[in-house]
Amino acid sequence: MTNPVIDCLQNHRSVRKFKSDPLSEETIQTLLTSGIRAASCGNLQLYSFLVVDDREKLDLFEGLISPVIKRPPLIIIALLDLHRIKSWFKINQTEPPVLDRPIYFMLGLWDALIALQNVVVAAESLDLGTCYFGPILEFDIQTHFGTPEYVFPAGMVCVGHPAEEPRQRKRLPLEAVMHRNSYRHFSERRLREFYSERDRLWESVSDERKQYMREQGIESIPQAVSVQRFSEDVTRKRSQRLLANLTKAGFKFDV
Repeated sequence: MTNPVIDCLQNHRSVRKFKSDPLSEETIQTLLTSGIRAASCGNLQLYSFLVVDDREKLDLFEGLISPVIKRPPLIIIALLDLHRIKSWFKINQTEPPVLDRPIYFMLGLWDALIALQNVVVAAESLDLGTCYFGPILEFDIQTHFGTPEYVFPAGMVCVGHPAEEPRQRKRLPLEAVMHRNSYRHFSERRLREFYSERDRLWESVSDERKQYMREQGIESIPQAVSVQRFSEDVTRKRSQRLLANLTKAGFKFDV
C-alpha cells in the first residue's frame, strides 16, 4: 500500500550538508502553515515557531551543530509556549492559571513536537533536506532570543536545499518496536537479532578509532553508545543544563 505521503515518510533521511541558497518566503510560510494544521491539545496550540534565518543568529548555533550539521540556511525551533495563553487569560481577567506543572508542560511538549514533525514532512515533500537537533533542549534561548517565562525549546530542525544524498539509515525491524495488546519481553537471542546489523558497525570502525575507544574501555557499538551518550558524567552535565533551562522558564516538577 502506498501513496505520495507514505512514500515521503518512508523515504526519510537526515540531511546534514546544505546549499547556501536561502528558502523563499513562500516556502517558509508553506512549511509553517502545514505545521499549524497539526493536531493540538484542545485546539489551544500550546507552541510557537521561532524561525532563524539571520546569519548572525544562525552563527549562535555554529559551535553546537558543527561539525555535525553544515551551516543550514534556516533553523526552525518549536517552542513549548504557555506564555501566550497566560497572556490571553490575563487580558480576560480569569483566575490566575496554573501553568508550571508537569501535565501542562507535557501537553505543550506534545503540541510543539507534533507541529514540528508536520513542518518536516512538508519540507521533505518539497525535496528539501531536514535534520533534527536534540541539544536544543539545553540551549539558553532566553539569553539569545529573549523568550519569556513558560517558554521552552521543545525541538529544533535544520532545513535547506540538500548538498548531499545521504544513504537511508537502517531501522530496527517493525517486530522490535511493535507490541499488540500487551508488552512483549524479548529473549536475549531475539534482542541480538534485532541489533545485529548495528553491532556489526564495529567492523567498519578504523583501527585508529578502535584504539582510541579501547582506551575508554569501549570494545563494541553498544558499549560506545552507552559510554558516550548514557554515562553518568554525560548524563549529569546534560541534565544540569536541561534543568537550568526548565527552572529559568519557570516550570516546577511537583504537584
